[in-house]
Amino acid sequence: MKQKIITISIILIGLNCQSQALIKPKKIRFKDGFTHKFSDTKFPQALESGFKLTEVYAFDRKKKNIGVTYEKNTEPKGKLNIYIYPAGDGVENRLRSEYLTSMQSVSNLTDTGLEATQYPVKFSGKKYDCNGFKADFKSKNQENSNLSVYECGTWFLKLRLTTEERDSTKIANLDEKVLETFDPSRLTEQKRLNPKVDVYFAKAAFKDSIMLGSSMGSAYKKIEWIMDNVPEKERASGFPGHYLEMQLAAFDEFIAFDKKYHYKKSEYTQKYLNQINSLIESDFLDEFIMKEFSMVMIVPENHEFDFDGFEKWKAKNEIEINLNKLFYVIAFGQK
Repeated sequence: MKQKIITISIILIGLNCQSQALIKPKKIRFKDGFTHKFSDTKFPQALESGFKLTEVYAFDRKKKNIGVTYEKNTEPKGKLNIYIYPAGDGVENRLRSEYLTSMQSVSNLTDTGLEATQYPVKFSGKKYDCNGFKADFKSKNQENSNLSVYECGTWFLKLRLTTEERDSTKIANLDEKVLETFDPSRLTEQKRLNPKVDVYFAKAAFKDSIMLGSSMGSAYKKIEWIMDNVPEKERASGFPGHYLEMQLAAFDEFIAFDKKYHYKKSEYTQKYLNQINSLIESDFLDEFIMKEFSMVMIVPENHEFDFDGFEKWKAKNEIEINLNKLFYVIAFGQK
């Protein structure tokens, strides 16, 4: 029997992602608040929750990539960091990659590790919706903290809160107020992504006719699924490649081409298809996808997994597929 999943608990030690190199941040002078002119984001001197603006800093010379710090020095004390920075084209794995990179940064600053629970979040604005992923941390000193990353058209919005507050309801209310103040959807409104989808095929997709046909079918199935199931106001913020249902539909289409056309194929392609079929026949394809993508996915409500069964099955079955090695890239480009 597969097990129901609600959230995923992880330990932030040695995450499998690459960190982005950052230059030494440069402090920016401010008075009575600060305005980030590129995104037209206003950071007031004080927030209603008692946090006051104490630092503003830039990570690039043009000051497009910026961070601010709010601090609350009255009980319960707290610290809020907000980052706004360019996100580039809306490629399929953009949000997942940025979230995992941010998680790795948190891990790098923690010697003892942090226990975390992660889950998808969505901010619904007046005109646009923004997807994100969030992690709630618990440290040994019992401080409460969280990290959330949203993709907002051509921008990322990252929030990092640390507080001595113990009441989870009050923390949730604080998170909500911060989001209302720095509305992620407003960033999408500033510069939404191009609604036209671009697809780029990697050299690996041209190994033979079957691999190319399968890759093309898989890519266009993802686009079809997104257009049919995800509203335009959400697509404006990023290509939502983190839906598990979309990934499953794409794999079904991937193997369908081989079943329809019996072209000659390479040993590599045959082995790849055999392993996909093995995962599908064993009913462990969804567990495999979740593991490959570090559990950073949007999962249908009440979907059930059997990760213990999958690990036992995998111990007896060779699976060499790496979903981070891409046959194609799908993106909503920048206007």
